[in-house]
Amino acid sequence: MNMKIKDLMENIDDFFDLSKKKQKNKRDKLKKMIKSLEDKKEDLKQVIRKEANRDKKSKICYNLCKEFKAVNKLLKKAKKRNS
Repeated sequence: MNMKIKDLMENIDDFFDLSKKKQKNKRDKLKKMIKSLEDKKEDLKQVIRKEANRDKKSKICYNLCKEFKAVNKLLKKAKKRNS
């Protein structure tokens, strides 16, 4: 059930563009998106650890870290709006 980050960003942005009444109807979807982001974050952590053990300064490690930061920001934004 892993979604691409771009798809998750679009889903979250679409959700936040809705009226408050419609947002209430979409809470379940938001919870699923949060779960998916948390799963993605954990997967990225593991991959970053493996890649960092090989070469901390590699382009792959750099890109994974940037992706991790983006996922983390999206997760914080989604959790903030969920509460």
